[in-house]
Amino acid sequence: MNEILLNIISVVVTAVVLPLISIAGTKLVKLINSKIKDSEEAKLLSTATEIVTAAVKSVFQTYVESLKTSGTFNEEAQKTALSKAKESALTQMSEDVKTYISDTYGDLNTWLTTEIESIINTLKN
Repeated sequence: MNEILLNIISVVVTAVVLPLISIAGTKLVKLINSKIKDSEEAKLLSTATEIVTAAVKSVFQTYVESLKTSGTFNEEAQKTALSKAKESALTQMSEDVKTYISDTYGDLNTWLTTEIESIINTLKN
């Protein structure tokens, strides 16, 4: 019985959370583009945001979902998920994107952490 319930929860979470990640990413990109005048800067930031959204989605599908289903998603697992999302995003970002983020927002790692947490917060609310 527990296994059936966990499978149902897993399916529901996947059906709800993954589309929400996509919607949140799209809304964030639109908001960013409305605030930026320079099209090249808008393109770089939009690319960075799309990469981070995809990284969060990927980590959720491959890591978080299975831990939540088994009831083992704790604080340590959250830190690991954040680390995995950062690593995934950084490997996908071009040097131009990394340079733009660093020059515009300061520390790339701080921006990345904030962006990931923002996407997750959007999904929770």
